[in-house]
Amino acid sequence: MRLWLKLLLAGSLALNLAVIGLAAGAAWRFSGKEKHWRRPPDIGAMMFRELDRDTRKALRQAAGGDHGSYAKRRRAEGEAVIQALRSAEFDGAALLAGLRTQSEARHDFHTKVQEAWVRKLEAMTLHERAALADRLEERMQRSGGRWHERREKRD
Repeated sequence: MRLWLKLLLAGSLALNLAVIGLAAGAAWRFSGKEKHWRRPPDIGAMMFRELDRDTRKALRQAAGGDHGSYAKRRRAEGEAVIQALRSAEFDGAALLAGLRTQSEARHDFHTKVQEAWVRKLEAMTLHERAALADRLEERMQRSGGRWHERREKRD
């Protein structure tokens, strides 16, 4: 057999194996089974999404502080850390103080979200809270895989 024919057959085999690997990987990934590698959704994010649009907007604006928006504040925080790292005279204590300030701001935001969410829950009936619990459980099951037992197993 000629060399060019051997190379052509080897290349064809390699291409076929690559296509089969891609197809098998896609089938496995999107099969809906064994999604244990995915983390469950953050309960804080689910709480935030359950708040009405105006409340979420007000909380984000308050979290933005002097920067005008939450995203701009987060960007400024990141830039402050990078600037501290690049400084010729590194001041670890100042960086730590800045990180603590950032942490406190996030904690304050989370606390305000939790308080708003609990106020919303207090205004709900038992039936409305049960429906909310069902929605939250569904979200956790969809994205969490094995993290949360299926509702049928619980009963």
